[in-house]
Amino acid sequence: MLPIEVMKEEGYTCEIFAIDSQVQIEKDPNFIEWTKIIYYKNIMQYFHYLWKNRENIIYSNSLTLKTLFVGVLGKNTVFMAHDQVLPLKSKAIKRQVVTFFYSFFSLVRVINSEEKEVLQELGITSYYLPLSISRSFFKKAISEREGGFFVWNLYEDKNPEFLIKTCKILKNKWVQCTIRIAGEDRYNKNGKSFREVIKENDLQDFFQILWFVPHEKLVENLQESLFFVNTSLSEWQCLTAYEAALAWNILCLQEIMAFPSVFKENALYHKQPSDLAENILTIYKDKEAFSIKVQKNQDMILERYNFQENKKGIKKMFLSLNN
Repeated sequence: MLPIEVMKEEGYTCEIFAIDSQVQIEKDPNFIEWTKIIYYKNIMQYFHYLWKNRENIIYSNSLTLKTLFVGVLGKNTVFMAHDQVLPLKSKAIKRQVVTFFYSFFSLVRVINSEEKEVLQELGITSYYLPLSISRSFFKKAISEREGGFFVWNLYEDKNPEFLIKTCKILKNKWVQCTIRIAGEDRYNKNGKSFREVIKENDLQDFFQILWFVPHEKLVENLQESLFFVNTSLSEWQCLTAYEAALAWNILCLQEIMAFPSVFKENALYHKQPSDLAENILTIYKDKEAFSIKVQKNQDMILERYNFQENKKGIKKMFLSLNN
């Protein structure tokens, strides 16, 4: 909602054209009243809307063909990149497709310096602007917390198989911990759901699937969790990792380019399920030993991902399109 807040202050009329929205946007706690919401019904309505509004400033996100076409049809367009650093560097076909569509946008907003460097090498005009994190996630104290937290719908790209393999290792070591999952069970392995697979492996006690979690419950769960887990194959850096750090979680993250560049030695990293299992064991041996690392992450986020500074950057980015 921050881009809408910024542009409303500048006298612009703002609309949200919702693509594949699974929630009522109006129920978001940060929703700005009187913002017009349009839930599109079919692809033709979507392209008609883009064509009719091609002269307006359009802010697009989520790496799908529907959102990428915004740059082709619009004249003043920004794409909010969701950390495609690794696939842009390593997957040739995806790199060619993404680079082709990115070239039509006026600007591509990136949230980490590594992606800016990658896009620069590809000849894409980018605008570096970090995320801003709501202070509602802020909380100190680590001693009373238990278990882990995982925030994604369960399907292939989010790599839930990694969690299953990790918990098998923990079970064999007679270690018990519960990982709460904020997301839906969309997993399908040989026709079986995530719930069915963990039941087959007698791992029910290791997981609690919460389905969709509204903002206030997300805050509550993160503030009660001891550690935060990322296993995603496609979203290489995400807002929730920052929110978890601000909520005083010990971070257990995939060892990919974007995360270590931000959190450095103040997070635990994994490439294999055995790595994650070992990291969880290390946490449970002495969770208080991580207090300094968690504090450094929290201080970094409060300084670098400041809401007001981000707001100034967004205003500058949008207004540059009319110059």
